[in-house]
Amino acid sequence: MRMDSDRHTPFELGLFLIGWLLVSSGLPGQTVPPLNTAGDPQALIAGLEQRLPELMKQARIPGLSIAVIKEGKLLWTRGFGVKNGQTGEPVTADTIFEAASLTKPFFAYLAMKFVERGKISLDMPLVDYVPRAEVEKGLGHSLEHPGFRSDWFRKITARMVLSHSSGLPHGERGTPLPIFFEPGTKYRYSADGYYFLQKAIEHLEGEPLEKIMDSMVIVPLKMESSSLVWQQRYEKTAAVGHDVLGETDGQFRKRTEAHAAATLYTTAGDYARFVMAMMNDAGLRVETIREMLKPQIEVAENISWGIGFGLERTSNGEAFWQWGDYGTFRNYVVGYKEDKLGVVYLTNSFNGLSIGQELIRQAIGGGSDPGLAYLNYDQYDSPVARFLNSVLDKGADAVPALYREFTKGSLESLDEAAVNRIGYQLLNAKKSLEAIAVLKLNVAHHPGSANVYDSLAEAYMINGDRELAIAYYRKALEMIPQDTKAGKAFLENIKTGALQKLKELEKK
Repeated sequence: MRMDSDRHTPFELGLFLIGWLLVSSGLPGQTVPPLNTAGDPQALIAGLEQRLPELMKQARIPGLSIAVIKEGKLLWTRGFGVKNGQTGEPVTADTIFEAASLTKPFFAYLAMKFVERGKISLDMPLVDYVPRAEVEKGLGHSLEHPGFRSDWFRKITARMVLSHSSGLPHGERGTPLPIFFEPGTKYRYSADGYYFLQKAIEHLEGEPLEKIMDSMVIVPLKMESSSLVWQQRYEKTAAVGHDVLGETDGQFRKRTEAHAAATLYTTAGDYARFVMAMMNDAGLRVETIREMLKPQIEVAENISWGIGFGLERTSNGEAFWQWGDYGTFRNYVVGYKEDKLGVVYLTNSFNGLSIGQELIRQAIGGGSDPGLAYLNYDQYDSPVARFLNSVLDKGADAVPALYREFTKGSLESLDEAAVNRIGYQLLNAKKSLEAIAVLKLNVAHHPGSANVYDSLAEAYMINGDRELAIAYYRKALEMIPQDTKAGKAFLENIKTGALQKLKELEKK
């Protein structure tokens, strides 16, 4: 079972919190580098032009576009690499990328226009804005369905949705629809909540979201290349996604229905115009943007969520941030409002966030970015990334020797979660033999974990080894009562998944 399948929640990151605190706050006596608010802009650009291609090569990132904001203005934007590894077409400043979750704060900006106009209250339940029939259609059942927390659902407001504190799912489904906690009490990343608010806005305006966004945000901010749905003109300008190996099927993902959480197509320069609006109090009242950048819910030490954006407290001041992850498109934005300094970068790569920390330091200065550190994406020079690349280069037979070399008697750098993550990255890259060899390491070194058997079973199933898949799924079920380290909910998910897979395999 994928141990990082819900990367958007804080719960999986607990094991990494101590390390995160060290990199975000600095050890006693350490000096955190200042932001690049001064200095020669041309020297900064020259340094990025030299370093970014090197980083991209090391991380297997085919294409990248970057925009640097300084003094609240667009200092520089440029593309690097290729937008399609099959054709070799270059990325330019005009190349369109899938923004993925960078869509969320962009939508929040639109939602606050409705708040300013008095059409939506941040603190009124959203069920009051959407017809009951449409609400129940979205839920997949009635509000009175047995077991559904209708009392909680009726409390959900725009503020809760935009700060990821609604308790609504992030893609999980069920009957009744799960609500994970009383709304407003905790943080839990949720795209479903954004879609709920989208339905309210569309109902109020009587138009689809893409048209509302065009007229109220995209045109006023002069984001001429951007859209919430696929445009025919993108056929010539858009990048395609690439997997962990840097390979692509060359196909565009053409979203024809807008989704408030995910479907923005944009350029780095266009998105920077939105970030500059946030910095310069443009398009919304000063007090509205202040409210957006005020902590609404605590997430972790030095990390909270505002309205739309994540917020981070650093030695250099407060910043707003967001990441995007649509698998083969991974992106990041961070901005310091007080210093009017920021960077946007978009990639067409599964590996895109692995260079984030170094890119941010090069572009705007400062130390380790707390938001990106919190997300726990493996950086390109980490033991996990280096081990993965070595396996890709040398193949399945080399895995045991590589593991001994990288761990050297200590499993700390390649613990169970890291090895499991590497195994699934190899499966995603259609390297099932390498994945099997890697996941066998977890079975050998963590025999008390039910998940290691479940993951290896999945790898065997994907490789077509039916009998071995059945054997390891059965072993996973056998180990569940003996697994004392994993949480109850996680083990229940393993049980449900393993039983379903066994049912399918035993029919064949």
